Amino acid sequence: MSRRLENVSRREFLGLAGAALAGAALAACAPGPSAPQPGAQQPTQATPRRGGVLKVAIIGEPPALDPGFTTATITQNTMWHVFEPLLTRDSKFTPIPHLAEKYEVNSDGTKFTFHLRKGVLFHNEKEFTAEDAVASLKRWGQVSGRGRQVFARVETIQENDRYTFTINFKQPTGLLPEFLAEVEAMMLPKEVAERVGKDRLPDELIIGTGPYKLVEHVVDRYIRLQRFEKYAAREEPPNGYGGKRVAYFDEIRFIPVPEDSVRADGVGTGEYHFAESLQPDQYPNLQANPNVVPLIVKPYYQYGPHFNKKQGLFTDVRMRRAVLLSVNLEQIMTAGFGRKEFFRLGPEIAAPETAFYTDVGKEVYNKPDPERAKQLMREAGYDGRPIRWLSTKEYFYNYNMALSFKDQLEKVGFKVDLQVMDWATLVRRRSDPNEYDVFITGHPTYVHPIRQVYLDGTWPGWWTNPKKDEIVSRMMAETDLEKQKQLVRELQQVQWEDVPWIKCGEAFTLRAIRKEIVNYQNPTDWFFWNCGFAS
Repeated sequence: MSRRLENVSRREFLGLAGAALAGAALAACAPGPSAPQPGAQQPTQATPRRGGVLKVAIIGEPPALDPGFTTATITQNTMWHVFEPLLTRDSKFTPIPHLAEKYEVNSDGTKFTFHLRKGVLFHNEKEFTAEDAVASLKRWGQVSGRGRQVFARVETIQENDRYTFTINFKQPTGLLPEFLAEVEAMMLPKEVAERVGKDRLPDELIIGTGPYKLVEHVVDRYIRLQRFEKYAAREEPPNGYGGKRVAYFDEIRFIPVPEDSVRADGVGTGEYHFAESLQPDQYPNLQANPNVVPLIVKPYYQYGPHFNKKQGLFTDVRMRRAVLLSVNLEQIMTAGFGRKEFFRLGPEIAAPETAFYTDVGKEVYNKPDPERAKQLMREAGYDGRPIRWLSTKEYFYNYNMALSFKDQLEKVGFKVDLQVMDWATLVRRRSDPNEYDVFITGHPTYVHPIRQVYLDGTWPGWWTNPKKDEIVSRMMAETDLEKQKQLVRELQQVQWEDVPWIKCGEAFTLRAIRKEIVNYQNPTDWFFWNCGFAS
């Protein structure tokens, strides 16, 4: 790039980024959650037997068991065995009915009518009805950033009869299904939703409709789920995350195991049946074990640092741009993920496998310029104050990426105070703007961009930008796919201009499963219905 980023006006920047669109390729659709990866082993597909206890090694204690209370992946993946939303996603990640039998939308996208499945029971054996759905959605609209985003547009939500309800919007909201197909939009008994309100669900009120129910939670030791014998499954065949769900296991135990080497060794010896988030350098050993299937999951998550834009050093965009100009992103992704088959570079917020891929921002992506970074630091009045950088070793790549950032940033003149803690503490601290300046996290690349949590100005990082907000509002209303794609391009342009966070690259996660587990589908977000022990 011949002109310096800090000297380019907003209009000029958007023009530069827009020029890249001519060669942008848009893929038709994403591969299904169970799509095999080239050269990778796949679990055996066979009819499982009923029974047994599945032991799953997870990265640590979830910060909460309430999916509406946290966006932590570990919470979402464990709890959607317990909770279910009105909609879910098929093998192409498209929203489809789940607890809803069907839904109808009027011509201008301002009225949605949902028809619920009959005979669905909560784990307390109360039937799920429209009053539960309405109360659950109202709570979601209070506790979740994405829920608040939806409910800011809601005019009324009302029960029509025992099994139908209607949401009326003040303005077109064509993308509502994208938000409802999330476990955070879970259905609760009305009395639970109203009793808890904005507070976090305590363990005794973790009551869903899923194939498994919570029976015991011992912090830092295990989360024990048990088959719900009265689960009401859909009739149609499994399709991605949707369709028929069968609970073959008697129990599932999610066991916090912070050390990735212990997770890998444990699945190798049979102590655990499944291990998530393993280091890429463990891949050869897993391949060599005749009792284990290593799983590479792609597309997956994009990773990078989020800045505290509410107060402190990084309220100044020049400081955020200085960080971007100080670092080589390939070095950071290599530090985090090691082997090149486990990551790829690029400015996109939606994976190349999706319909919303664009390379807008490539002019500024991974273009280190330390001298210009130093100039921006001087202009912003940086006085050498240490950057409070929160990290965790529970996600090995989080820590290793942070170390690489620290090394590169300090060579330019930044000071970095790397503070290492468990993930639950990090999640708590990042919600307080007094507690940090930067933290690293990941976001899915296979979802509609509207679902990125950092677009909500109340999410940690607190990205408030009038242009971003205007684009998000238009995107919420839009039903036309081509117009949605254009809005994604505009959003990506603003993101690389304002640098609310730095998308370093997209990584593909490594998991491992014992060969005695059959019919596992290797979904992007793991789940354990429809699989079980070999007969």
